[in-house]
Amino acid sequence: MAAIYSGIHLKLKSPKTSWEDKLKLAQFAWISHQCFLPNKEQVLLDWVSHTLVSFYNKKLELPDEITEKLWVYLDSILHSRKLQGLFKDGKAITLRFSIAQVINERLSIFYTQKKLKNLSTLLSCCSGILSSSPLSIVYTTKFELLVDLLSKLSNIACQQFLSEDIVSSQLFEVLLLTFGQYLLAQKQQANANRVFGQVTKRLFQPCLLLRHLLTTGVQLRTNDDGHTQQHLGREIRNHVEALLRVAVFPPELLQSYTEELVPEKDSHNIKKGGLKHLLLPVNTIQSTLADPNICQPTIHGKVVANSVPLLFKLFLESYNKTENHLLCFHMLTKLFQCLKISHLQGDHWNNALSSAEWSSDLLAMEQLLHLVLSSNIYNVAADRIRHKEVQFHFYQQLAQLLVNHPHAAIPAWFRCLNALISLNHLIVEPDLDDLLASAWIDAEVSEPRTKKAQESLVGALFHSYTKLRQFQKLFEEVLDVVCRPAAEELRLPILPAGIKNKLCECLQDLPPSQILDVISLILEKCRTVIIPDLRGDSDMALKLHSMSTLLHSVLFHMTSLDDSTPLPIVRRTQSLLETVQTEVIQVLFNLLKNVHTEKAKLEVWAEKVGDSLLLLACTWVATDTLFELNCRHYISPLAKANFTLADSTVDILDFSTILPGLDVKSWKKITKLLSCVCSTSRYCTEWLMLQKMKNILMHTAYNAEPSHEILQHASAFILESGQPFFSGEEAEPWDGSAGSINCLSYPTAHWHLVVSNLPVLFPYLSLSNTQYVAGMLLKTLLVNKMQMSSDDESSFITIEKVSKDLLCSSLLPEMCVLHSSFFSHIIQHSAGVLLPVGQSIVNQPIQQLSAENIPWCDSPPSSQIVSTGPSYDPSVCWAAMEKVAQNILSLAKKRSFINLEEDHIERLLDLLEIISALHLDSLFPLDHTRCFLLLVSLAVNTRAACSETLSLKFLTTCFHLLAQLQTSRNANSSFKVFYASDVLEAILTSMFAACETFSSIFKTSEWDEFLHSIQTFLEYYLQLMFERRRSVKLNLEKFMSFLATCQPYATNIKHSKCWSPAADQLLLVALTAQCHTLTLHLQQQHGKPQVLETRLNLLEQAIQQTMATIVLCLQNNPRGQPLPVTFIPCITTLLKADSSYVHLVSLVPGESESESPVKPDKAQKLSHSELYKQFYVQILKELDLASGNVQFLYSSLQFLTVFCSMPEMYSAQVTPVAVFHSIRKLLLGPGIQFIQDLEVQLTELMTQLMEKCTTDNFCTILRLLLEDLDISNIWKQNSKAVLSAVTLIKVLLSCPVSGEKEKAFWFSSPQIITALVLQAKEASQDAALLPTLIVPVLETVAILLRRGEGMLSNPHHVTLVFSILLTAPLDQRDYGSIFLGIHEVLFSILQCHPKVMLKAAPSFLNSFHRLVVSVMHEGRQKGNRGIADESEVILKCAHLVERMYTYIAAKTEEFTVLSPFIVAQYVMELQKVTLHPAIKKHLTEGIYHILDLCLERDIKFLNATLPAGVREVLKELYRDYNHYHKSLKQGDEKYTA
Repeated sequence: MAAIYSGIHLKLKSPKTSWEDKLKLAQFAWISHQCFLPNKEQVLLDWVSHTLVSFYNKKLELPDEITEKLWVYLDSILHSRKLQGLFKDGKAITLRFSIAQVINERLSIFYTQKKLKNLSTLLSCCSGILSSSPLSIVYTTKFELLVDLLSKLSNIACQQFLSEDIVSSQLFEVLLLTFGQYLLAQKQQANANRVFGQVTKRLFQPCLLLRHLLTTGVQLRTNDDGHTQQHLGREIRNHVEALLRVAVFPPELLQSYTEELVPEKDSHNIKKGGLKHLLLPVNTIQSTLADPNICQPTIHGKVVANSVPLLFKLFLESYNKTENHLLCFHMLTKLFQCLKISHLQGDHWNNALSSAEWSSDLLAMEQLLHLVLSSNIYNVAADRIRHKEVQFHFYQQLAQLLVNHPHAAIPAWFRCLNALISLNHLIVEPDLDDLLASAWIDAEVSEPRTKKAQESLVGALFHSYTKLRQFQKLFEEVLDVVCRPAAEELRLPILPAGIKNKLCECLQDLPPSQILDVISLILEKCRTVIIPDLRGDSDMALKLHSMSTLLHSVLFHMTSLDDSTPLPIVRRTQSLLETVQTEVIQVLFNLLKNVHTEKAKLEVWAEKVGDSLLLLACTWVATDTLFELNCRHYISPLAKANFTLADSTVDILDFSTILPGLDVKSWKKITKLLSCVCSTSRYCTEWLMLQKMKNILMHTAYNAEPSHEILQHASAFILESGQPFFSGEEAEPWDGSAGSINCLSYPTAHWHLVVSNLPVLFPYLSLSNTQYVAGMLLKTLLVNKMQMSSDDESSFITIEKVSKDLLCSSLLPEMCVLHSSFFSHIIQHSAGVLLPVGQSIVNQPIQQLSAENIPWCDSPPSSQIVSTGPSYDPSVCWAAMEKVAQNILSLAKKRSFINLEEDHIERLLDLLEIISALHLDSLFPLDHTRCFLLLVSLAVNTRAACSETLSLKFLTTCFHLLAQLQTSRNANSSFKVFYASDVLEAILTSMFAACETFSSIFKTSEWDEFLHSIQTFLEYYLQLMFERRRSVKLNLEKFMSFLATCQPYATNIKHSKCWSPAADQLLLVALTAQCHTLTLHLQQQHGKPQVLETRLNLLEQAIQQTMATIVLCLQNNPRGQPLPVTFIPCITTLLKADSSYVHLVSLVPGESESESPVKPDKAQKLSHSELYKQFYVQILKELDLASGNVQFLYSSLQFLTVFCSMPEMYSAQVTPVAVFHSIRKLLLGPGIQFIQDLEVQLTELMTQLMEKCTTDNFCTILRLLLEDLDISNIWKQNSKAVLSAVTLIKVLLSCPVSGEKEKAFWFSSPQIITALVLQAKEASQDAALLPTLIVPVLETVAILLRRGEGMLSNPHHVTLVFSILLTAPLDQRDYGSIFLGIHEVLFSILQCHPKVMLKAAPSFLNSFHRLVVSVMHEGRQKGNRGIADESEVILKCAHLVERMYTYIAAKTEEFTVLSPFIVAQYVMELQKVTLHPAIKKHLTEGIYHILDLCLERDIKFLNATLPAGVREVLKELYRDYNHYHKSLKQGDEKYTA
């Protein structure tokens, strides 16, 4: 047969053979073993390569179809397994260089013509060539071809990026391969100059453009998932950076860079070469970046701006050493010249840039400056002494450029200035005033990111000058800028919230003398510059407002005087406050009281002067009071004036007791003048009134006259002052500063003042004012419910936040009148919702619960009972509520319902949410009963005419709150107006009626939640009824009688049209709740046989009713359908009740002695044992089918636990092994995903199985587990079996076993450990298995080691575990879980197997060192971001490392020998990273305990052997150890016995 096919070579060369036949022959020859041809594979490869080369060299004419098929044939050869097998066998097969040239030419054609039919095949051929070492020689041995290929592919990738077509992921995979081959080939090039030239000429531009497109967020429009896209983009960027680093900045070119960059006078000992040999790399880079052909003109500037920081970073990575810092700086200047902003000179705008160009260039400048900071190339002293401040002058020019061209809308502009300040604050000092003006005082910033950058910049200024103790110098510049002339509309708020917070932080660090200097500067400016020209000048008035805001912030946030403050500071502070009072406040007061206006609106200057005056007055009063209270050396001007309360008139506007020198008449005039203003002045007037109240309360007795009357008037004044402007609807957030209040934020500030000072105001509020506060509280909660605050307003005060804080506080219940009034408003609002749809119903219950003629308060204070209000009589309230209760029951019996639309339900749900936020446990009896009546009425007397889902949500909420009420301290109060059986009957009657409207909802999770809520309520209510011990038997019999009448259609159920599955389930839930509570109640009556005897028949009756209902429901359940989830908890409860009944009957003396002298066994006494077994069989069948239903699994496991706890239920079909098989089958399905939620229930079930099973059964279970742990399951892709076994072993370890079972388990433990080790090794190598398998294996091993203390006799079995710890990867997404798993295993070895740990100390320490290294890597500082959202996980891991270090040091002294080794490992890793402070704190505290074990000779040994850089780290660590830790330890030891 071979001879038949031996002429193929001739036929392939023959011109007579058609190309179609040639291709078929070639394909057949490649795959056929019967074709004989010497060196067949090489011949066929050469034939197809030669044919393609000849065609493209115009030596051969072929149809396009044949050409495509030839490329496909070549591709199939390159990717064939046969070819790879030949390469493995060592057979030499080569590819012609000409085919590589052809591929490059075809790619070039595609790039220029933007179309090529067989691009995918061409790329596949490239992939086949580059991925095979013998074939890739055609590129790697001809470096130019490889450079050309990489250039073409990069250009094509950029082209596809910039088009709207789908980007081929195949193209980027080939790019990655090409980059990899190029980087390998580049290392073999000896001539660095040649490589530099080739790269800058062919690759520099396309690589930078490609990286820019990938970095700036252009998405790979491929069919792959997002994770694959990100991976491809990240890998390509890394390869681009590696290429540029090695080719553009190699060590061999350092000389060339130095000769070009460093001036001759600055370069010492550098041998100059001839000009003709001089390479100018910097000039080449600059010209390449400036080349407009690099990309489209629209993105050229962005590409350059994105590339410049990268090139500087790579330059620093290659050449940054101490001796090259000047060289790095000069490279910075050259690269900066590539940016467009470098060509702007001074204030000239000849080449004006667009906002987008400014943004990209400023981002580049920011990155350059941060690189300068992180690389430490700027040393202030070295620059000044050695280099005549060349760096300083350059940075100063940058600062001038930024200040002369302010761009407050761009965050990077602020960050650049911030970086310059971090380099040296003197850089910006010559332009400090202009900087303050453009970046702070006159900067209009609204965007949150820009605000954050601005705050950071101003905070850096504050911090720098605070640290230098020159804060007053900075503030002098600030005040000069404030005093500059400015248009009225440009006068922005001086202290936005963020900047105010930064100022307050710095004030805490300043010495008092400097703060007083700042206050003096502000006062001096006010007295000399502003106040003399204030009258009629609105600009001056705005400047005064800015000054008063600054003075307010400084005085309010400075450290208070106290008894330890030096006396000169106290005296100076006292003098300054007197100056504020006499020379500012008094002068402004006199100026304003002489203003006469008849206009409705006050002039701007007068309004701002009024705001400033009252703000300073409030500040003075608060500061003076604080200093007087805290410092006995401080003498208040009030004390000097000797004012007392007796000197004060009863006039409400008399502030002489808190602010001397201002008369009542003038105050009245000013208050009247400012009454039309809704801003700072109104708020400050209220604040002053509050200060007056506090002053009176401090100096007079409670209820003393005339103080009590003044306090009542004052509290009314504060509340009524804001009423005309406070609707609770539209209000801006407030930053908390009194100086920033305007007409839009005033309502927020007013409400905050009232609510935050309610403890002071409330005792003196009239009943009407109290009701007003309660009404506004409810209104603000409802109006602002849907208004969500944005991120930048999270630190602001809003009306919603203030109201929510009051609602959730423990303060509200203590103000009983306010609390009752608030609840009355809730009821009134509920009645208002129902009124439009319930007008036909007479005596609506909810309206009666909030009748205004009834005092709904348990014990109102005497101060709040006014003559106009209703007289307080509790009996009236209870009588009214009894009437309401009877009304509710009557309406329920008549089935008179109010039909609610969706809008009504939504509004009622909002009210119920507010009720749920209240402390229901703190309700007084009256309010508790009203709440109970309200919720019962809403549930019973209403019906939803909307979607079933919303209706169920409403009912569920009602019953959830009703259940909560039954656990509160006054739960019994509802029984004063209701009989328990009447409530239960009304509720269930109403719910049965509601079930008629439910058609399909009863199979949803909402229905299950509703049933759970009503069952919880019924159980709590019945339990409460039992605890009251009043008419228990009567109420229970009546309720059971009612339930008996609710049995739905006992005959002919299947044919009943009125049958409702929802009603059946509801009835079943009610019966179950009755059984459960009655069982619990009777179990508590063990010592009371008479009670048991009288009530056991009730339990028996309840069991019979429940069982009958279950049977009926099962008959109604469609054949073949699974059990409803609701049934299973009911059956479980019934089984418990039945078992308890049998047990309790045996406790009653003489119960059945006459009938049977010998008591039958317990199994025979269970009334429905066969039915329970049927349920058991059914549940086992459905267990694995319902693996996605967590609620079903939860209920089923609970039933099986109860069932398996009764040995009498076991039979031939009911065995522990059968149950185990079902659980195993469940875990082999999707149910394994939910096992963490069900672990407790599974453990309880397994505990019962292990307790009741025989030793043979236990051994069978172990054998099944070991079968599932077999390594072949992983190889067969059956990972679920392995995970199931690991999970069950973990659960089994939590079960108590003893005797023969325990021996059998620990006899099998070596096999289990070995299997777990093998599984972990396999999982570590498979990325798909790693997330799901490695963590459960580690958790199981840790528990196994802990339980195996004293049981694992062979140390080898413990040491096997180290192979898991050394291979488990720590660079995964679920880093925290894997870290915790490894740590727990190590800790188990340390705690439970110390001898094994000592014998395998190297393995133990290497495993632990992996954890230390991973924490250092994850906890390193990452730019300006700090540590991100995962910080909590990393901090926890660092804390665990610290704890492990402590245990290693404390557990065994044998580690003393290895302690130097541990320290050496630690410092070597620490030298590589800069840790976040929080992470470093934990690790440092831990390593200190290891240093405690080190002797002096160990430290000397480490200093002698460690490398220089690591040695410095060790020295710093050891110095801190001696200073902080060792001295503290020695101090502790001094007092230790």
